[in-house]
Amino acid sequence: MKKHILLMILAVVIVSAAFGQDRRYEFESAILKKNTVTRIGLTEQTFSTVSYIVDYGRKEVGEIVMNIGGQTVTMLAIMKDGYIYGANMALKQGTKTNIATMSDFKTINFLNLTDEVKETYQIEEKGNEQVLGKDCKRYNMAFTTQGQSVKGSVWVWQGLMLKTFMATDEIIIVDEVTEIQEGVEIAEEKFELPEDIDFVEGIPQLFP
Repeated sequence: MKKHILLMILAVVIVSAAFGQDRRYEFESAILKKNTVTRIGLTEQTFSTVSYIVDYGRKEVGEIVMNIGGQTVTMLAIMKDGYIYGANMALKQGTKTNIATMSDFKTINFLNLTDEVKETYQIEEKGNEQVLGKDCKRYNMAFTTQGQSVKGSVWVWQGLMLKTFMATDEIIIVDEVTEIQEGVEIAEEKFELPEDIDFVEGIPQLFP
């Protein structure tokens, strides 16, 4: 159960490095600040993410800050070379999870929605709505990840998911961009895996 929850949380906030040659967004570069709220039963947790985007989304990386039991945990999150890399920066521990073992709606390219992707995620367009003062297209979707049935909505602006709402029988996750800085210069080092962390295959570890 905990494995499924951790993977779903990471699927919402993890962003990609090296998705391929296709541009994913209509803007060249940006720094995003996001807030994510997870509700598991009566328990609610909030954490923040800073995402760095260059080359129209061909490279992205996220830095996640979570408060777990009064302890601040900082994670580096990268999707690269067919794996999700999660690093606990304080503990200098890292894991990599094979993307092929899970469905990850965050990899969807909304600038190039294929019939196959629409069918896989049961995507339906539901008109336009405002998020963060931006005119977004809203899509409803339903899919399965790690044996869990997920239903939700995403609000997309220029290919970017400004807001997501995803729910299973056990968990609700709301992820929303709160600030966008467009056209900023970002150092290439931001997109490299830390050299002082040995990434081993397994489930991302958020806890000491």
